[in-house]
Amino acid sequence: MAFQFGYPETKPVGTGGSGPLFSEKRCFVTGASSGIGFGLAKRLLERGAEVWICSRNERRIRAAYETLSALGQVHWAAIDVCDADAIARYLDEMAASGPVDYVFANAGVSAAHSFEKTTRKEFDRVLEPNLYGVFNTDQAAIPHMLRQGYGHILNVSSMEGYFANGYHSAYITSKFAVFGLTESLRYEYADRNIRFSVICPGPVVSNIWGRDAEGNIHTERKAPPESLTEVQAADEILAGIEEERNIILVTDTARTSWQKLREAPASADRFAVHYTAANRAVAQYLEQQG
Repeated sequence: MAFQFGYPETKPVGTGGSGPLFSEKRCFVTGASSGIGFGLAKRLLERGAEVWICSRNERRIRAAYETLSALGQVHWAAIDVCDADAIARYLDEMAASGPVDYVFANAGVSAAHSFEKTTRKEFDRVLEPNLYGVFNTDQAAIPHMLRQGYGHILNVSSMEGYFANGYHSAYITSKFAVFGLTESLRYEYADRNIRFSVICPGPVVSNIWGRDAEGNIHTERKAPPESLTEVQAADEILAGIEEERNIILVTDTARTSWQKLREAPASADRFAVHYTAANRAVAQYLEQQG
């Protein structure tokens, strides 16, 4: 496989993610009970893939499976990505019956906190799934891809994996780390025919807006009005794969922030200040809730 260079396109993806690339492929998706993970599983099944899904909450992943099973061949397990042994066993199970073509390391949590009030335990509670969950998933998938001689791993970072703002210190630390990890692995494994891409979504409708790092749901917290739906985000991600992008920007907000950082730094700063103010309000609300 040749090395792929260059920045991502800042225009909307052209293919729409509807081509035949995923037909009869075997795909693994973490964090698939809702949000982007569920959207990816749905679209992959609709495009003819066989899909293995997991999430840490058994009730939610079972419900997702029951919905998705009408679309195609799907397998499920209640697994926390922080459990490296469990992730490895599930990928071993998948690999026992065929190749592991695509792996989407998607599971993650968010948290808004003022930094001076963030404990090490709270910080680690975000880094464990967001960074080490990706680490566990990638390490479990790579041996299978080395044996079969190919594969594509896609790690989900965020537009906050390259675009920093305030009151998201733990989340941003984890997502910057995922971005850097993925780029490092892209070069390390390119000559062994394992491709890596980093997915950087902007606002997408998901439980991540209402779920804190402890897993509690705050139904009053909604995704921003400009958010894509989970399946719209999945379409952009699959289109980015079809177009062989290393960095897949998802939503116009993500594309705008990437462009601003490189072409208009002062405007990017104002953009970040706007996000900081919104994050501060969320952090203060959560702190008042106890």
